[in-house]
Amino acid sequence: MKIITLVISSLTLFGAYSHAASTGSAVEVNASNLRSLLESKSARISAASLEVEAARAYRGSFGRSFLPDVEIYGQQENFKKGQLDQKTQPAYGAQATLNLFNGGRDLLLSDQYDLQIQQKSYQFRRVQAEELEKARSLYWNILYSQQRISLLESTQQVNAQNLRAADRRIQSGVATDSDRVLFQMKGVELEQDLAQAKVQLTSDKRDLAIILGYDNEVDLSFPQALDHEHDFEKALEHSAADHEFLYKENALLSEVKGLEAKRQTRSWVPKLDAYAAYNQYNQRQEDPADAKDRTESVVGVKLTLSLQNLFNSQREARSLRQEALSASTLADLQRKEVENHISNEIASLRLLHDQVHAAEENISRAEKYYKLSQSEYARGVKNSPDVLGAAEKLYDIRNRHLEIIRDFQLAKSHVLSKIGK
Repeated sequence: MKIITLVISSLTLFGAYSHAASTGSAVEVNASNLRSLLESKSARISAASLEVEAARAYRGSFGRSFLPDVEIYGQQENFKKGQLDQKTQPAYGAQATLNLFNGGRDLLLSDQYDLQIQQKSYQFRRVQAEELEKARSLYWNILYSQQRISLLESTQQVNAQNLRAADRRIQSGVATDSDRVLFQMKGVELEQDLAQAKVQLTSDKRDLAIILGYDNEVDLSFPQALDHEHDFEKALEHSAADHEFLYKENALLSEVKGLEAKRQTRSWVPKLDAYAAYNQYNQRQEDPADAKDRTESVVGVKLTLSLQNLFNSQREARSLRQEALSASTLADLQRKEVENHISNEIASLRLLHDQVHAAEENISRAEKYYKLSQSEYARGVKNSPDVLGAAEKLYDIRNRHLEIIRDFQLAKSHVLSKIGK
């Protein structure tokens, strides 16, 4: 039932994408569907999946060990031999070779291929996690940029109100032109910041569209507001198996090198082959005039042991054992680093979560401070720089609140990628 549901969901998602691509309509992206959108179209994830399938093509040792190697040939020659007349004759034949014993080398090679399949599978998970982290990072930066743009636009309105208030004070004779210039300069700064934020938003949207595998015509929409979760630690619960893909490739590489070293040491074991052949030679190859006297058939067994390969393989085996030890040592170090990194990241997440609430409380203080400053400015108690400073402080604290939420979500995305979620 789960498989059927998954297939239906995938078809629905593909249909939605196809419709959006053909009509140019917006595709909604949110935290819930981001992963499914990525996995359905990502070029890198698709390429990593193909590498797994390519590795599976080498699976099994039966074909290498027991299937005969059959060679068939046929030729037609025009030749002249010695004082004999020039002749045109055919030559043909067939030979079959069957390996009876290979010292277990094929089985070891098959085991190597099985390990390499596992390597590619872990590589697929790693690529999947990396692409998901990229997509999530862009997603949360996009939400931040959208809300920062809204904040800048509202701050422009506040600055415009203060500029009008300064004009009224100037007309009343209680302020000078410098008050007007001060707010005008701030208006230019806000316009510059707003333009820069819009460029960054467009850039991030395009980058995310490429990662998700969409065409340029598709417009991505992001209706979700930038927010944070209070029960985030539940989503981060995991076991050691969830993040082993980050170091398992090197652990498996160590095993592959170990098997290859073992395979090299099997060079001292002779190879036993059975063979059979039938050949029809022409008179260039054999002298008898009668074609029946130029036939040959043979059945036999052959034992092969190469002393040169024996000496070379021993050196190769020693080198491979050292490479296996190196990969194993690196895998163990990576495991410790990953576990420590995840632990530190979760601790940072807790800190950022607490800072979000502290920033929310600080916004209330900044709003109160700005209103008091504005009121005192209207009564002539404070000057334009005081009001501008209060407005800037309000913007900075509101933007800081957005930055902390964004940083929280980026850090959470990083941890989720490390645990394969």
